[in-house]
Parts: sequence; C-alpha cells; structure tokens
Amino acid sequence: MDYKEALAYIDKFIDYERSPDFARQARFYNLNRISLLLDLLGNPHDKLRIVHVAGSKGKGSTAALIASVLTHAGFRTGLFTSPHLITPRERCRIDDELISETDVACYIEKLRPAIETVSSSEFGRVSFFEIYTALAFTYFADKATDFAVIEVGLGGRLDATNVVMPVTTVFTTIGLEHTNILGETYTEIAREKAEIIKDNCPIALAPQHPEAQAVIESVADARNALIVQVKDFEKRDTEQSVSTLVRNSEGIPIGQRFNVKTHTEHYDQLTLPLLGQHQHGNAMTAIAAIECLKQEGFIISKESVYAGFKNVQWDGRIQCVMSSPTVVLDGAHSPISFSALRRAICESYRYTQATFIVSIMKDKDLVEIGNIISQIADSIIITQVTGNPRVIPAEIIKNAWSGICNKITTYPTPEEAISTALSRANPTDLICVTGSLYLVGEALDFFIRNHNLNMEGNM
Repeated sequence: MDYKEALAYIDKFIDYERSPDFARQARFYNLNRISLLLDLLGNPHDKLRIVHVAGSKGKGSTAALIASVLTHAGFRTGLFTSPHLITPRERCRIDDELISETDVACYIEKLRPAIETVSSSEFGRVSFFEIYTALAFTYFADKATDFAVIEVGLGGRLDATNVVMPVTTVFTTIGLEHTNILGETYTEIAREKAEIIKDNCPIALAPQHPEAQAVIESVADARNALIVQVKDFEKRDTEQSVSTLVRNSEGIPIGQRFNVKTHTEHYDQLTLPLLGQHQHGNAMTAIAAIECLKQEGFIISKESVYAGFKNVQWDGRIQCVMSSPTVVLDGAHSPISFSALRRAICESYRYTQATFIVSIMKDKDLVEIGNIISQIADSIIITQVTGNPRVIPAEIIKNAWSGICNKITTYPTPEEAISTALSRANPTDLICVTGSLYLVGEALDFFIRNHNLNMEGNM
C-alpha cells in the first residue's frame, strides 16, 4: 500500500466532518468502535502522556501553542488536530514535523486488519476520524513521544479521543456551536464537553460564559480535578487591546506582544506570531496548561514558553499571504469567531476597500454571520468548497444575505472567486477568505501554487 492507496482506503469510510447529515449522524457516535479498535492494536493511547484539549473555538491554536512550548522544553511532542487544510498529514505531527507519506501508508497497512475486524463487528463501520485517531495514537506510541497533545474532534463525551487518561485537560472558550448535536444552551454544551474531565486530572480553563463555568466547576469538584485559570491581571476596559502589534519593515502586522502573570511566573513581552485578541486568550489558556504540567512535576522553563510562543506555526488563522493587495485567510465559521475576525482586521490592518470571499457549512447561523460581515465588508464574493456535501450552495447564502449585505456576487469555485477578487483589487485593498477551514485550505493551496507562497512545516 502506497500513500495514495492509503488515502483512498481511508476515504472509503464515512467522514462525519463532511457529512451532509452532520447533526443526524451524531446518533452513531459512541466509544465502542474506537475502544475495540485500539484494544486490537494493543491500546497505544495507554502508553502516552496526553494533554487533552476541548472547546468551541481556539482549541487548535491552543493545542499548537502547548505543543510548541513542550517541544522547546526538550520534550518529544506529538500533536493531533483536525480538520486539515491541505494534506491529511497535518493532523499528525511530532515536533511540528508532519507524518511522512511513507509512514501514513505503513501505519494504515498496520491498522487495516483491526479496522476490518471492527467494521464487521456489531458496533458497525469505523469512521474516517476514528481511523486517524488510532493512527495518531499508534504513531506517537511507536515514536516514543514524551507528550501527545490531542485535540477533541467534536464535543467531548462521545468523541473518539475520549478514551484517554490525560495528565492535563484543557478547555478553550465554550460557545453555542453544533446545537443540533450538543445542545442549545451553554449548560447543555458544557455538559457534553465536561465529560472529558477525569478523576484527579488538573484542568486548564479559559475564561467562560457563567453557565459553562458553573458546569465545569461542578464536574471538576465531583472528580477532584483542580482548575487552573490564568486571568488578565491588568485592569482595563473590555474593548481595550491588551497587546501591542508587531509589524515588519513594510508595516505589515506579523504578530503581537503582551504580558501574562500566573501565580508562579510573570511573562513580560511574550511574542506571538498570531493576530487577534482571541489569540491572547488562547495564549493564556496554553500557559494555564503549562502551569498544570509544572504542578505535576514536569520541568518547563520560562524560556521554553517564550521560545514556544515565538516560533509556533499555525496556518489559516488570520494569516496574511499577500501584501499588495493585503490577502488574509482565516477559518472563522461561527458568529463568535467572525466577531473575533472583524475586530482583528479593524485593529491590525489599514485598507481602502474590503472584499470577503466566503463559503459556509450547513450547520452555521447564516443570518448572524451575515450581520457581522456587513459591518466591515464593502463587497462579498460567495463560493463553494470543492467536493464537500456539507457546504451551503452559494445562491442560498446570497438570498439569505440579500437584505443584509450590499454588492454580493457568486462564483462556483474558490479559485475563480480568488482570481476575480485579485483582478479587481487595488494595491491598498484587503481581501479576506473565510467561512470554513475547508475554504481556507483551498485558498492556501491556491497561493502556494500560483503566487510562490513559501510554507514551513514540511507539507
């Protein structure tokens, strides 16, 4: 089995991430299949020291920050995230090096007998995500990682990753997402996510809505799990920026600097190459996770935090890929993430006209997203990601936004949409590609192929 054959094999299994019946399919979520699969593989997850990351927004960025710090502290660190932008290899990496094509093929061949056995069992056919979860656990165990930072796929209670016994559990901000699956209130959604909390396992917790905070505190108390929260110690107005932009020689923003204080450390002028105030919150959550690990006896120096933050690589999150015109890619996909994107653009960039290129999945709040975009966009181009049955047809979005946003056009493919926007833009304009990580992935690939964008991370 070579790499292409391995991917073709995985693609035969249901991909809930792209399922048009995403919410309805949730009834098939359970831990029986993944538990049996891992048991047949010798339970590789039990050999790992795991940091388990859940939340509604920012969990990928937070996981990447934690992994980067651990790598710079000298630990061999695995990172498992989803979805991917360009290649499935992004989902599984060690010390920021993507799993090789050869290893993907090798491990799928290794997993294949167990996959077939489970798929023919009473528990039913394994899923795309379960295969990648098992691959990551097996790969990380075989490569003798010191830590594995594991991002939850969806929710928590029934997510395939919830078979682990972590050394630290992490919660980024919990919002109203996937309400058809997880519940319609903060309390209901937090209950689903809180089920990853394990007995006596410390929790790194981002600032939360009061309802979500109450749920996590209640579950943590019942399971004797210590909560660590790193709060902003500087008194300020909630709308006031807590960070200073870092710009390159051309005046383009490339990051931010800020201060964070914990009970044991004071980090002055931390540098983060990720834009947006929401990334400041993700950074505090990552530091809370590091504090949890330090309390468990792991040695992680202050210098490792500085180096890990400064060198973190996390594509598709307010990422500038062109400067004239300014082109920004961001995987915002919910009202709360669109609000964060809007604020980040207003704070970070100066431009004449703003064009948004958008594609949105079916389980999103179209009207509220349209209301937010209309506050900043001069024109909107709606497109559709390729081969994803979950995507909302462009004409439906256009009709939904006809009374909200001005100057809306549609193009059938992201490449046509981006090419058109570039041809119409002046050098001082801004183009933002957003609405889903799937669209951002296609856009990133477009700029790599057509505009010589140099990407690091061994893709």
